Amino acid sequence: MVYCFINRQLAWLSRFFKAKKCEQSTRCLIKILCLWKLIILIWCNTVPDMQNRIIQQSREMFLRHGYSKVRIDEIAAELKISKKTIYNHFGSKEQLLFAAIEQTQIEFENDILRVETKMDLSYEEEIKSILSLLGMWVSKIRPVLKDLKWSLPQAYDAIVKIKKEIFVSHGMLILNKGVEMGKIKAGWHVNMALYIFIATAEKLLTETYCDTLPNGVVADFPLSPEERLRAVVEILYSGIINNGN
Repeated sequence: MVYCFINRQLAWLSRFFKAKKCEQSTRCLIKILCLWKLIILIWCNTVPDMQNRIIQQSREMFLRHGYSKVRIDEIAAELKISKKTIYNHFGSKEQLLFAAIEQTQIEFENDILRVETKMDLSYEEEIKSILSLLGMWVSKIRPVLKDLKWSLPQAYDAIVKIKKEIFVSHGMLILNKGVEMGKIKAGWHVNMALYIFIATAEKLLTETYCDTLPNGVVADFPLSPEERLRAVVEILYSGIINNGN
């Protein structure tokens, strides 16, 4: 409940910041709320070791193979434990999936809030770090989303909802902050910039998509997903930045 309350306050402050242009004081309040949110997230993240191991292993396998293709006995075999041990913590594979979704959201928000609450970052460092985290996250969950849309629609809907909330609370927030600071070109459509970035990240980091492109196009692509994403962030940033500031 407290976590949801802080999310609402952050959204309200970002709108207030945009409307009233009270730069310094509002930014400080946002930083304070982000810090409290980070503390709550860390506190909520303290789960028993075995339960955490099961969640981590199942998440890795769901992302690699797809939810529908992973069995509980396969997760147990990877962990070298019995199926009964897993069922002692989670009543079903579906329940385990939702625990993995929750844990993934917590860990992602921990990472992104550490950036948002770091006081000594320049705007350029902050926006590049946040966009990189957003890009890696959406590219990582894309394969499993495709599977869940048909195998477990309620889980698909839950992830899509989280995805939308994250774009608003972090992606749009950092872009609107740049507009208010004069760092981003006046009249630039920040929602379109974010859309282009997310769509590119989802496609560019997918090997099967890259395989459909001519060799001449992908020949000089950076090899690792992190390097590819960094290149996309640099291109987007150079296009939206106001060079006069």
